[in-house]
Amino acid sequence: MIKNLQIKFTIIAMCSMFLVLATIMTGLNIANYAGITKDANRLLNMIASNDGTFPEPPKDHEHKEDKTPPAKPEEKDSTKTENKPDPTDAPHEPKQDIPPHESEELKGITEEAPYSTRFFTVWLDEKGEVTSTHLDKIAAITETDAKTYAKEIYSSKRETGLKDSYRYKRVATDTGCMIIFLDRRSELNTFKNNLLTSITASLAGLLAVFILVTIFSRIVFRPVEESYQKQKRFITDASHEIKTPLTIIDANIEVIEMLHEESEWTKSIRNQVKRLSSLTKHLVMLSKLEEKSEVMEKEPFSLSELVEESVQSFSALALTGDKKLETAIEENIEYTGDEKAISQLTGLLIDNAIKYSTPESVIRISLKKQKRKIRLEVWNEAEKLPKGNLDVLFERFYRMDSSRNSKTGGSGIGLSVAHAIVESHKGQITANSADGKSLSIVVKL
Repeated sequence: MIKNLQIKFTIIAMCSMFLVLATIMTGLNIANYAGITKDANRLLNMIASNDGTFPEPPKDHEHKEDKTPPAKPEEKDSTKTENKPDPTDAPHEPKQDIPPHESEELKGITEEAPYSTRFFTVWLDEKGEVTSTHLDKIAAITETDAKTYAKEIYSSKRETGLKDSYRYKRVATDTGCMIIFLDRRSELNTFKNNLLTSITASLAGLLAVFILVTIFSRIVFRPVEESYQKQKRFITDASHEIKTPLTIIDANIEVIEMLHEESEWTKSIRNQVKRLSSLTKHLVMLSKLEEKSEVMEKEPFSLSELVEESVQSFSALALTGDKKLETAIEENIEYTGDEKAISQLTGLLIDNAIKYSTPESVIRISLKKQKRKIRLEVWNEAEKLPKGNLDVLFERFYRMDSSRNSKTGGSGIGLSVAHAIVESHKGQITANSADGKSLSIVVKL
């Protein structure tokens, strides 16, 4: 139980971590790709507004090279006097550099942009025939490639998108249309590398978290496991200790009955002793099954015959309560497991159905093969049941109706033992009420 709880805790922690990392990484990569697309669209719009060519960005004149040849130094004439500045002249004021006006479409465009931006443009007429191409700004594309790309985009009727590693934009013209292809190979490769890096880092982080969660979960659950083990040990020890006084009480009742004959008092004591003995036996078995200290002797046997025998052994008990047992047992169903435990399982389910079914009702027991599994169902009519799943019945000492359990002598632990037996055989057991007036317990092995 504690191990299953630890596994569930680890799974929940890892799923939470995965969702957080996946959300962060997805958001970052989507934002990154959106930025690449936005920049590409801005460049495409700028080229489209300049008739398919890249506009020259304005240059600050302070960066321009002075192409005027330097003046030759004048030879010094000893006969000439040196010209000195006239102190009456006004002082020389340096010229103010006024930066040129930048248009909106050229904002953020550097002087290197026309040389680093790789693109080509294709013009088509109204019939989709290529009229001209502009390939001066790209070397990887031939004129044939450009025409092929343009015709594919023209046929697709799409205005913008991605073709291979080229972001394209289709613009209507007076004579047809113009399609601009912008090379985004470098940006897309960077995006893919960042995506791969983020995925690798996330997986490494998940692995590290898994190791840490596994280590720390053992530390966290250690006190719980110790407490649970002590509780189970107490139940086992107490059950063994109860056996001795119960045996003595039962023996004393026999002596009293021999001396003074049987009475309603001695009969009541004997019934309670029997009830306590059954409860003690179930507790010991349940504890052993949960601790997996009970050695399972698995061997092949006829499950069909076993269920038939269980039904026959309860026929007399059903008749005394005016209840009818109906069976639908498929023949020759073989199963490999602990025959003694499976016999106890079928007995517990049929006994539960007889105890808690309505008076003069029908109890149905069916056994059949379902693909690769064996399905055992015990159905009985009942009263005041909530509709839907009733797996809560398999909890220890759970009582749907305490007054009814006191009348029938039920302890609320029989179905817990049945559940433990099924789990020890790697099977499934479920309880369900379809209408609130019947109970169906299904075992799949």
